[in-house]
Amino acid sequence: MNKKHFIQVLSLIYLITCAGNSIFAQQFLQYWGNPDAMLQDQASLVIEQSYKILEKYPPSTQASDERKLALYALDVLMHDTRLDNTPVFGAYMNRMASHVLEQLQKEKPVDSETRLYRFYNHGFIVQTSTVTIGIDLVRGGRRNAPVIDDSLMRAIVNQCNMFFISHAHGDHADSTVIRMFWENGKNVIVPPELLIGSLPNLITLRGEKQISQTFRSAQSNALLNVSVYSGHQGSMPNNLYVITLPNGHTIMHTGDQDNPEDLELISNIGNDVKVDILLAHCWIRPVEKIIEGVRPSLVICGHENEMEHTIDHREAYWMTFHRMANIGTPSIVMAWGESYRYRFEQ
Repeated sequence: MNKKHFIQVLSLIYLITCAGNSIFAQQFLQYWGNPDAMLQDQASLVIEQSYKILEKYPPSTQASDERKLALYALDVLMHDTRLDNTPVFGAYMNRMASHVLEQLQKEKPVDSETRLYRFYNHGFIVQTSTVTIGIDLVRGGRRNAPVIDDSLMRAIVNQCNMFFISHAHGDHADSTVIRMFWENGKNVIVPPELLIGSLPNLITLRGEKQISQTFRSAQSNALLNVSVYSGHQGSMPNNLYVITLPNGHTIMHTGDQDNPEDLELISNIGNDVKVDILLAHCWIRPVEKIIEGVRPSLVICGHENEMEHTIDHREAYWMTFHRMANIGTPSIVMAWGESYRYRFEQ
């Protein structure tokens, strides 16, 4: 075989190989008869691309169109019930939690800074240079089928010094997470009605209308001043926590407050304390009057896309943008796993 023929043969082999790869690729992307696999692969791709955009356009009080579109894409996925309880959703939740853990393990905030991590549902992790607290952290999913792996959740608990739970509903109070904190000797603050008798030495905190107490972190010796306003979701007691951190920042978490009879109590919070950051559930109402009464410097919303709700109550990110559009106070909409740095100069 001469050189010319040899090159022709190699060329033919190359073309056949490329054609074979093309055929393989088409077969790999062939989902006929398997729509569930197509939907999950598509969802995984959209989630990955959405978070690439969110990383490029991070949380801000002036959300860009690109950021909004990425959040809206996540809304569409979270409202497609065909994806409920699927592997792609579990992978998404665990990837989110792993990212939070990785960030918590990195360098801590400087003294003048508070870093806020958005967890699943209305869960938040609040980190300063001396203390890290968890609020309403849950693993998601059903009681006997949690979504976030226990080993991963335990690693996150290990990064926290203290835990606050607003009320007894399962999408805010996860008994396994509570036990993880308790077993590590960390303070768990709950309303008196929550888990009575299930674990000794839980700290129950609630007054007739308002009560205050100082807590010291056993791990860092940092002090937190905690006030509890006695709110309700319907008739269920719901602790409204107002927490002054060691660096001087004050945060307030609303739980699922929705009883209009508590409005007068809430409307006076701004007279009692300067709230820097209000962590409000996105469907809180009447939102205008509550924000007017609390007078926070910044609102960060939570509780969007609670997957155990029916889709009409899986409050979407786009709905939060609309609800907050006419509020004069700066606000931020965050996806699960994102974080925001709040500084004194703000």
